Amino acid sequence: MARPVGQGEKTKKHIAKKAKFLFEQKGYAATSMEEIREFTEISKGSIYYHFKSKEELFLYTVETANKSWRQEWETQANQVTTATERLYLLAQYYASDMKNPLSKTVPEYMGTENIEDMVKEKIIHLLQPEYHIFYQIIEEGIRDKEFVSNKTVDDLAYILYSTLTGMSVTQFLGYDEEKFYLLYENAIDVFLNGISKK
Repeated sequence: MARPVGQGEKTKKHIAKKAKFLFEQKGYAATSMEEIREFTEISKGSIYYHFKSKEELFLYTVETANKSWRQEWETQANQVTTATERLYLLAQYYASDMKNPLSKTVPEYMGTENIEDMVKEKIIHLLQPEYHIFYQIIEEGIRDKEFVSNKTVDDLAYILYSTLTGMSVTQFLGYDEEKFYLLYENAIDVFLNGISKK
């Protein structure tokens, strides 16, 4: 029997929503497809019809979350006018996102062994739009003469992107929430002003 129009997509989203909850609660490695099957109350065949593997399902949930993240970011970014303001806003936005349980599972997943080349391409595809936000802000700042640097926009964007994403580890070092957010703001200070004596 043919599936009703839209029913397949509805089932796919239901599976992803339930799986996202499990990934957030247990992490990537500790969540099994059998647990996802039990939690969704959907047959294993139906789950595998939509997702060939747990890895594909996980990447789909991350991609869906990233799309929402970018849409929300664009709404917030349009409320400020300068590249400097956008960088500080992005730092706060990142600090907030790093408290998101799903964000914590991504480094765990990326640390898993034997990630195939095809999957690496998918990860790059997921991260590229996020990196592009950094690139656009820095490019805008240099174009409008807010920022001056002898480094390329690419290099500056990678440095800041790596800094803010890498700073998520500080949440495991006992920082309270206020200090955690302040660290992200301070990262922008250091990035914009540097630490060497002029």
